[in-house]
Amino acid sequence: MTELKKFDFKQGFNRETTQYAEEGSWYDGNYVRFRAGRPQNLRGYEPRAEGTTFDGSGRALQTWIDNKSQARAIFGTPDKLYESNGDQIYDITPIATVVTIATGGIFTTEDSALVTISLNGHPATVGDYVLFTSTSDLPGGISLSGNTYQIKATDGDDFTISVSPVATSTTNKGSAEANFYIPTGYSVRTGGYGYGAAAFTAASAEATIRPTLTIKNIHAVAGAATIRACTSTAHGRAKNDTVYFVANTISISAPTPGTGQIAVPGPWAERIGGNLQILSPWNSVTQGGVVSAGGPQFTLASVSGTKEFFIICSSNASANQTVTGASLAARAIFTPVQTATTIGRGWDQAASTDNAGITFDITNWSLDNWNNATVLANRKGLGVWKWETTIGTPGHAVSVYAPASINSIVVSPNDRHLICLGANRYEASTGATISGTFDPMLVRWSDQDDYTEWTPKKTTSSGEVLLTDGTEIVGGVRSKNNINIWTTNSLWLMQWVGRPAIFRFDQAGTNCGMVGQHAGIDFNGVTYWMGYGNFYRYTGQVETLKCTVRRYIFDDINRTYYDKVYAGINSEFNEIIWLYPSSDSNECNRYVIFNPVDDYWVYGEMIFTTFADKEVFGNTITTGVTASGNNLYNNEPPEVFTGTNNSSLVSYIESADFDVADGNQIMFMNRIIPDYEITGGTETIKMKITTKQFPEASSEIVKSFDITNSTKKVDFRARGRQGQVRVSCNGVNGISWRWGSIRLGVAGDGRR
Repeated sequence: MTELKKFDFKQGFNRETTQYAEEGSWYDGNYVRFRAGRPQNLRGYEPRAEGTTFDGSGRALQTWIDNKSQARAIFGTPDKLYESNGDQIYDITPIATVVTIATGGIFTTEDSALVTISLNGHPATVGDYVLFTSTSDLPGGISLSGNTYQIKATDGDDFTISVSPVATSTTNKGSAEANFYIPTGYSVRTGGYGYGAAAFTAASAEATIRPTLTIKNIHAVAGAATIRACTSTAHGRAKNDTVYFVANTISISAPTPGTGQIAVPGPWAERIGGNLQILSPWNSVTQGGVVSAGGPQFTLASVSGTKEFFIICSSNASANQTVTGASLAARAIFTPVQTATTIGRGWDQAASTDNAGITFDITNWSLDNWNNATVLANRKGLGVWKWETTIGTPGHAVSVYAPASINSIVVSPNDRHLICLGANRYEASTGATISGTFDPMLVRWSDQDDYTEWTPKKTTSSGEVLLTDGTEIVGGVRSKNNINIWTTNSLWLMQWVGRPAIFRFDQAGTNCGMVGQHAGIDFNGVTYWMGYGNFYRYTGQVETLKCTVRRYIFDDINRTYYDKVYAGINSEFNEIIWLYPSSDSNECNRYVIFNPVDDYWVYGEMIFTTFADKEVFGNTITTGVTASGNNLYNNEPPEVFTGTNNSSLVSYIESADFDVADGNQIMFMNRIIPDYEITGGTETIKMKITTKQFPEASSEIVKSFDITNSTKKVDFRARGRQGQVRVSCNGVNGISWRWGSIRLGVAGDGRR
């Protein structure tokens, strides 16, 4: 005779150990959350701009209400920058240059979609975009005016686009203005081509080559182990390559493959920053004046552009020091040794497609409001543009006077400074106000109330500070009384203090770096972020979050695309969400949610790449990637439980194993009394009971049955040493479900 036993599994997913060891918990699931400790399915989503898609995947999203109480959104992709102020999406991508196409420079071919433009010295690259305006007398019956096209091919002074409908004649005539967008970025990590990517060594290289370049300057900061070096020409190196330094007058002798011995003419400076050795001491030269390895060998911690790289020493510098020009007298010799038989490369071959060679980082945007009418935008590695609601549509974001190369931006709202995280230095000696040496660890800010004034002087509050403990600044988030800034290894607090310092910087933690530019978020004055192997929050001190799915998430995530991780807030349910790409995807396709109020974690599959809270549009707003195109979505609007085109959203939850008498007896089950709520639609909930004899054994008995609004109890028979419960719904017709307690008729049934 069985007795009813109530199973109230612990809220959240708990899978830091095995499914058997997590007894009493929910173990796995998809598209569910918990309310009052009970699981229920998430609501669905719908396109904001039905039938309208955009180019590229969303990398950043900003929402706000303008001066006319209009809800607005702006978002950036690797291809373009977009704005939405209702149910329409507008292309507002900055225009880099405008060139006039001379009369007769537009060529068409009858019945062909390809149109060739003849334009001397054009900046076009395959994949970039061009907008045509001021068109006149176009050939072949085509219409280009006001349309944007992606460039399909380039050849010398020509470039080709594809139009629709096809041309009606073969001719050339007409004129237009070509408005070239800023260059298209990267959605995947791409092997490097061209000058600066790597040596073109295929066919002709026979001797062993160690790329050897003159060092322009080396910079050390007191208290920091990171050294920044700048070469006179493009170094063509990547993170994790190695380098050592030798005297400037040293040359590679007739090389023997694998040795690269160096003739030494005389002594040189050995240290930087007071105590950091970068060159071998003079007495290390062997008899005959030959040294085979220069100074200590370093690993490149990061590279910036084509001429800068960063290394980390074993100790901190004791003094600030910059050594340049003749007083430096050094060269950098990069390894590993390259030979024609191992990595010879032709002009049209990528330097590498893996982590050992040159790759271009994915394109990211940072967006922030200067006020209700102006949004400032930065695309990583480029400058700053502004979008003003007075521009109207169609229109394009315009460039503002700011550092030429910036990794990300954030606005300090109360004191109204534009802050650049990773930027060009101010170099008074050369007059380089916005085009000085780029430093990925530099925090630089504009004058108060003026995002175009960057010169530090008595009449401005502009300035800059170089951070330590990391190889680059990853990103920043506004929080209570501070702007939180993360490097690859640390957290810093930036606080307005007024003159003379303007801002105060305090290091809040180390070994707590953030994985990506958008991997942190502030919720009710507490900042949360995803780090390398852990989740953290800052509450006045850095805390490692107890995550019940940590191992699962960090085993699942694609580490190559950490910089696509995107953190968001769903304040309706007190949730912090991280979108991330799984190990078999190069785009965000999964999520992990933490509820800090109820203290639980869940995860699942999702199409979204960015996420903004409901405060502007009444529901969360997202950008998403689907097979039919990318769109801007209303996420979880009321009473919506389906996806695009009313597609079903599969949700399920599965328990950890349970048993009786710690498995000393076989368990017999013969009935279940479900506790549930089902609303909307006519679909059923599926319930499944699975039993097996041992944790690693295959399932022996699977009992599946439907649960509807009329189900009172279900009779069945199942026997096993341990069991699992799974509740699922395929989401047809927009069903909403919530599960309560489970009562099972259970009894011991012997030991075999």
